[in-house]
Amino acid sequence: MKKPTRISLAKQITTEIESQIESGRWPVGSKIPPESHLAEQFGVSRNTMREALQSLTQSGVLASKPGDGTYVMTAGKFEANMYTRLEKAETKEIAEARLFLEKDLAILAAKNRNETDIEKIALALKKRNEKKETLEEEAKSDIEFHVEIAKAAHNSVMYELYCYMSNYIYELILEKMYQDLEQDLPDLEKLHQDLFLAIKKQDPIEAEKVASCINHF
Repeated sequence: MKKPTRISLAKQITTEIESQIESGRWPVGSKIPPESHLAEQFGVSRNTMREALQSLTQSGVLASKPGDGTYVMTAGKFEANMYTRLEKAETKEIAEARLFLEKDLAILAAKNRNETDIEKIALALKKRNEKKETLEEEAKSDIEFHVEIAKAAHNSVMYELYCYMSNYIYELILEKMYQDLEQDLPDLEKLHQDLFLAIKKQDPIEAEKVASCINHF
């Protein structure tokens, strides 16, 4: 039998800081208080606080900017680990993961959506289909449409996974848009409209079919 081990004070502080970040007190992109202030706030020495902050920096949750301060980069170690893994993934792997995620999210959205979800997806679809000045704007509005579908699936794990991947999917979409400037594309506007209608009608089979077609354009 293993002897129980005590969690070090620095690890306890690390966990508490992560909780503060996850609660929204220090959202992603925000600057956290200086080390001395945090040490006083948590009632620990500066050395203990420094160790906790270094641990979170090494894991990618925080980033220190010399002469400026320390900023929140991700909502927690899981998110940081996801981004680290995605950074190492090949484009083909991202595309395959996107296909399976978007198909399954479409199925779940068709089964689980409520009227509020339909209103939000409809607004995102309208925004997506509006004429944009740049391809970057088009790709961004496309992702926002699919994020609303992910929300409508009402599966928090899959929604978070999709959100973690959204920046990488955005890059895929944008790259494809640039590649196909001189080519004839299928009517993607109609395909996205069809996906919305399948979800609205609560037709998971049709929703999966259309989501697959969108991914193969």
